[in-house]
Amino acid sequence: MDNTEKKFGALTPDQLIYLNEEIAGMARAGLPLEEGLASIAREMSRGNLKEATQLLAQDLKQGKSLPEAIAAQQGRVPKFYSSLMNAGIRGGNLPEVLALLTTYARSLSDLSSVVYTALLYPMMVILIAILLTVMIMIFVMPQFISIFSDFGMRLPFFTQLIVDVCRNPIPTLVIPLGVIGISAIGLRQVFNATEVGRCNWARLIYSLPVFGVLIRSARLAAFTDLLAILVENQMPLPEAFDLAAQAGSDPILKAGGIQIAEKLRQGSSLAQALKEFKILPEVVSWMAGLGELNGNLSQTLKQAAQMYARQVAVRSQMVQSIFPPLLVVLCAGFITSIFVFAVFLPLINLLQGLSN
Repeated sequence: MDNTEKKFGALTPDQLIYLNEEIAGMARAGLPLEEGLASIAREMSRGNLKEATQLLAQDLKQGKSLPEAIAAQQGRVPKFYSSLMNAGIRGGNLPEVLALLTTYARSLSDLSSVVYTALLYPMMVILIAILLTVMIMIFVMPQFISIFSDFGMRLPFFTQLIVDVCRNPIPTLVIPLGVIGISAIGLRQVFNATEVGRCNWARLIYSLPVFGVLIRSARLAAFTDLLAILVENQMPLPEAFDLAAQAGSDPILKAGGIQIAEKLRQGSSLAQALKEFKILPEVVSWMAGLGELNGNLSQTLKQAAQMYARQVAVRSQMVQSIFPPLLVVLCAGFITSIFVFAVFLPLINLLQGLSN
C-alpha cells in the first residue's frame, strides 16, 4: 500500500482477509450485508477493523452499493479492492472475485512473514553481540584497567583506546553513534521527500547482497500477482497497471506503473511500454509481451508471480540457514579480538615482567 493509505490507518493483510471472508460468506449465502456487517462489528474489540466494518454497514444502510461503500474506505482499503468488486458485480461472479482477493491478501501476508522472519534472526544475533560487547566494556574491562593502573603499566594503543572508551563512554561512544544514527535517519527523510529520492533509496536497498534481492522479489511477486487478478477480471489494462502500481510499496514500480498506464492509454502495446520504462526484469517483460499477444496475459503474470514467490522462499531459507551461523562466528571473533588485543596481551606482558 502507498504512504497515504498507511497514514490513514490501512488494514493489515490479515484484517483484510478476515473482512473479505466475512463479506464473501454472506454474499454466497445471499444474506443482507448491512445487517451482517453491523452484527460482526458489534462483536469485535475496538480497533481499526471494527471502525471500518461499522462504516461499511452504515454506508450500505444508506443505500450505497458495496463498491461505493468500499471506495469510501480509501485509506483503509486498497483502491483496487472496490474496482475488483465492481467488476465482480458486473460479471455476476462476486463470490469468486472475493475468493481471489482473499487468496491475494493471504499470499501477501505470507510473503511479508517470510521476509520479516528471514531478517529477524540476523538482527537478533547482531543485537546480542552488541549487548555482550557493552557488558564486557562496563563490567569486565574496569577490573583489568584497575590491575594495569596499580602496576603503572604503559598500555598498548588499542588497550588505551578501550580504556578511554570505558572511562568516557558518552563522548567517545554514545555521541558518535547518536550522530551516525541521526544522520542515517535524516538521510532517509531526505530521500523520502521526493519521488526521485524514494526511487534512489529503493535502488540502494535492492543493491544489497541477498537481502536486497529478497525484498525486490517479494515486491515483484505481490505486484505481478495483483496485476494478474485485475487482468483476469476484465479490468482494462491501463487501469490495472495504475491500481497495481499504487497498491504496492515499491516506489519504482509505482512511478513506472503509472507511466505505463498512460502509455497504454495512448495506444501503445504492453511490450513496447514495458521495454521503454523497464520497471520489470527483462524476462518478465518478455513473458508479459508474449502473454498479451497470445491472449493469456493473466496466466503469464501468475506464472511470474509464482516464480518470484519461489525465489523469496529459497532466498529466505538461505538467509535463515547461512547468515545466523556466519554472524555468530563473526561476532564471536570480534569479541574475542577485543579480549586478546586489549586484555590478554597486556596481561601476558605484565606476567612476564613480574616473572623477570
